[in-house]
Order: sequence, then C-alpha cells, then structure tokens
Amino acid sequence: MNKPVVQSGREKTAAFPRATRPDQTFETDVLVVGSGAAGLSAALYAAKAGLRVTVCEKSPRLGGTTALSNGMIWVPCSPQARSAKIDDSLEKARTYLQHELGTYYRAGFVDAYLEDGPTALAALENGTEVRFTLASAPDYHSSQVGGVDKGRALSPAPYDGRLLGTDFDLIGDPIRVVLGGMMISSSEVRSFLNPFQSFASLKHVLRRINRYMRDRLSYRRGTELSGGNALIARLLVSLRKYGVEIWPASPLIELVREEGRVSGAIVKRGDSAIRMHASHGVILATGGFARNSQLRAELSRAHQHNDTLAHPDVTGDGITLATGLGGAIDNNVASAGFWTPVSILKSGSSSQLVPYGWLDRGRPGVIAVGPNARRFVNESNSYHDICLAMFKSGYPADKRFYFVCNQEFVRLRGMGHLLPWPWTLSIGKYARLGYIKVGRTLPELAKQLGLDPGELQKTVQEHNAHAAEGRDPLFKRGESAFNRTLGDPAVGTKNPNLGPIKNGPFIALPIVPATLGTAAGLATDTCGQLLDGQGMPISGLYACGNDMTSPMRGIYPGAGITIGPAIVFAYRAVNSILRSAHHGQRAAASGA
Repeated sequence: MNKPVVQSGREKTAAFPRATRPDQTFETDVLVVGSGAAGLSAALYAAKAGLRVTVCEKSPRLGGTTALSNGMIWVPCSPQARSAKIDDSLEKARTYLQHELGTYYRAGFVDAYLEDGPTALAALENGTEVRFTLASAPDYHSSQVGGVDKGRALSPAPYDGRLLGTDFDLIGDPIRVVLGGMMISSSEVRSFLNPFQSFASLKHVLRRINRYMRDRLSYRRGTELSGGNALIARLLVSLRKYGVEIWPASPLIELVREEGRVSGAIVKRGDSAIRMHASHGVILATGGFARNSQLRAELSRAHQHNDTLAHPDVTGDGITLATGLGGAIDNNVASAGFWTPVSILKSGSSSQLVPYGWLDRGRPGVIAVGPNARRFVNESNSYHDICLAMFKSGYPADKRFYFVCNQEFVRLRGMGHLLPWPWTLSIGKYARLGYIKVGRTLPELAKQLGLDPGELQKTVQEHNAHAAEGRDPLFKRGESAFNRTLGDPAVGTKNPNLGPIKNGPFIALPIVPATLGTAAGLATDTCGQLLDGQGMPISGLYACGNDMTSPMRGIYPGAGITIGPAIVFAYRAVNSILRSAHHGQRAAASGA
C-alpha cells in the first residue's frame, strides 16, 4: 500500500456550516455523493447487489462534468474488443502504462484497474441500459511499446432522451450544441459542415434537423443524446429500474463519524438539513476540485492555472470534508490535472472558454508558437501534451502562446470559436473583440502578439520547408497513429499532418491551458477506501472518480482515462463494501 504523501487538516472544512440538529433522518445502505459517471456507476453496482442506495447531487441536474464530455472510457481487453478480435492483452496494456507512467507507475492500482476493467464493464452493462461501443481512437502514444492503434477506447451508445420521460430535464446540458440545443457527435461533423458531399450526408443532416425541430415543440433541447449525455441518461434510467433514490439539488454539508466509522452524512435538501444514516458506507464522487481556487493553488505546483472546463459545481466538496475527518491528499502526481488548450472569447462583461476544437485541432496548416516565437510541441499530439509543453515552455510566467495559421485555414477548418465558411462569413468581428489577431504579413502579426518578427517569420519558413519535405525533424509530427487521425491527405503534401502557411492574411489565436478534470485527490487504497495521514483506512468512507487520486497520476495515455477508472474503481469500492458487510454478518452470526 502506498503511503499518502500529503495530509490536510481540519482547517479545510471552514466553508461548510455544521448542521448539528438535522430536521429529519433517513436510512440507507449506501450513500453516494455526486452524480457523474463515478457516482452513478457506484450507485448502480450497489443497487444491483440488492443494497438500498441514495444518490445526493449538489446541482439541480445530474451528470457533473461527465455530462459535458464525450463520455469515452479506456478499458483494455473489454468484451467489445474481444468480440471484435482486437489483438491486445492485459500484459501489453500493462507494459504500455509502465512506459507511459514511468516513476508514477503504481503496480497495485494499475493491476486492479486492468484486471477488473473488463469485468466491471460487463457488470455495468448486464441487466441495465448502459451500452458502450468500440471507438476508433488509438492510444495517444500508440507508437510507445505496448500501445495499440485501436481497441481500448469505447464510447457510450447514443440514447433517445424521449425514453426518459420527465427525467429528461434531470440530465445536465452538454458543452457543445448547435442551433441552440442539438447535440452533434464527432462522427457527424463532416456531414453537417458539407451536407451536399453525398446523398447520404444530406439525408442524415435533414433527418437530424427535422427531429430536432420536432423535439423543440416539447423539450428545452434536442433529445438525440450522445457522448457523456447518453451515458448519464443510460445510467439514470437503469437506476430508476433498480429503485435507487436520487436527490438533486442536495449538497453535502457534513460527514458523520461515529465510534471511529463514517456512518453517514448531513445533506441540505431545500430548507432542511437531513441526516442520512448509511449502514454500509459513504462513497464520495463529487468530481474533484477544479473549481476551487484555493485547492488549485495548493495542489497544482508547477502547473498553476485559472481556467477549467469542469462543471461549475465541482468545488472540492468531497475532498474538503474528507480531509476534515483526517483523510489525506495524495499529490504524488506528474500533474494535478488533465489538460486541454482553450481560447477565451470575451464580449462585454462576459467571457466564454472555447475548447480545443475537433475541426482545427492539429490539422495541417496550423502551428503552435510560444514566447520565443518558436514551435514548442507536436501540434497533432493530444490536447494534454500540448498544455504540458506550454508549462514546460514558460507558462504562466509568460502567457504568450498562440495557434498560428492563415485565413485560408480558418475558411476551410475554422479556428477555435470560428466555424469554417460559410458558417463564419467574416473574421472581422472576432478581431475587433480581440479573440484573434490578424496581420497582413507575419511581421505585422508578430508585433501585435509581442513576439520577435524575425523569429516568427523564420519559424513559419522552417515549418513550410518541413511540410515540403514531408517530415518534422523537431517534433515528429505525423508519425504516430494518433497524429494521423488528424491528418488530411487532401492537402497534397508528403505528410498529411504538415500543411504550409504561405499566403496572408495571417491569424493567431491566443491559448491558455485549462483542466478537463483534476488528477490529484484523496489518498485511497486500491478499493477506493480513504486513508489517513498514516496510511490507515477510514472505515465506511470511499472515494472514486476525480475525488480519488487518479491511477494515471496526471498522465494521459488515451481517450477515456478519467471516466474509465471512475467506473472501475466505483466497482471496486462497492465490492469492498459488500465484502465488509458480509464479514460483519458472519461475525454477528458467529457471536450469536
């Protein structure tokens, strides 16, 4: 068992009022706090085992950050992969993670994750509405020893939100919609951008728009759900089937410890403080600390930042209250977060974080430059890798980081918030807002960015030469399977990931690193049971999802390495609770 490296004291609980006189008391077997993938999966596992389960969620809607996301999971050797005859093995995946995690590799956690992953996934789908399908995404470093080009990433199957009935309004809104509320999956993007490319594309787009227009007669948004929205919907309808009590708008106020064991919690529901007595245990799944500025400052170390795409209510509630009971934080991680570059669109007094888009992300014809006006990263690598390279190259001491392209690139592929033509007819508005910088020449652009004009021109000329040669000697862009998913043979270069940047006007998009979620969290054993500062378990208290320190420890091996472990360690936490309950029953029987 790894001893936690950082212990937090009771001072962390100051923001939470104590509710010493609850208005009511409720009984349950397992109390789950949080309704993302981790919390709802834990609730479903427990309910399927015959336990009484109550889910308390701080927000009025369910899903947390999962509902905002693509909902992918990374589970090697899944039943779906075996059915597709994917050439893979747990040993191969273990080797991959050993090389990816390096000194942060923890054999106990990795073994638990890999060995229980396929079983946990099958158990989640068996007898429920939860379904996953194989995704085409390769490992992010598939060229690494043990990496694979396909078979480890899975996506939630789409779901018809109309089947939820009135529960549809309980599902949190996704982060990306069009036409005011229609979800579009990444596989549909090309059809919507160019519906006339084929009869099949036009038919698909017309069907989706027609369905959406009919949906809006009865619903606040479209009901064809995909990604994380579909996963939360499938979990919710399954929980209803198993009779799980779900309390939205019910934040956790206090954890209750009696006779050395966490026996429940006090939850605020409306104007009442309710005592929840959980006879088998409490599972924390409140989503981490991404929106807690104090914890970000304390735990981020070299990766200080202000921006996140996590759900607004992810404010470290579970972590704060658990440390107040003596729980420890394990911050022995490569990075306290999982990252993506974002741009910031300001309009008046409001601002919007724009995620790194699928359309422009790492495509041929765009480069990333830092304060010295030089490239600092392989632009076709993962979003996480780009942000870590930003920190390594001087962020946040110097925040001059940009994606650079020309107007033809934006017309063809978009850039950040700007969609391709004809969806964006003019870039002038965005230049006036300061969202992008535009220069007729590269030196003119460099002066607006505060960069050396000669260095920027040299960088672009060097990039253009590499594009003509078909190789990137600096960062090996286009050589990995993941890179090639972002290539485009239509550019006509020897390397489809490398496109020249030749004719102005030239455009720069300022970028900053933002977390998708946090990687540091509560110290637990491999079953998710909380540990104190001496490495001893806190009876009755568990954590999963971003409330526990990620087994990936701030390293991003492939798509779905946040939700995948969230589900698997929820499974392990519930199994630990069941074993503890069985042991208690046997002890009681033998005592009688």
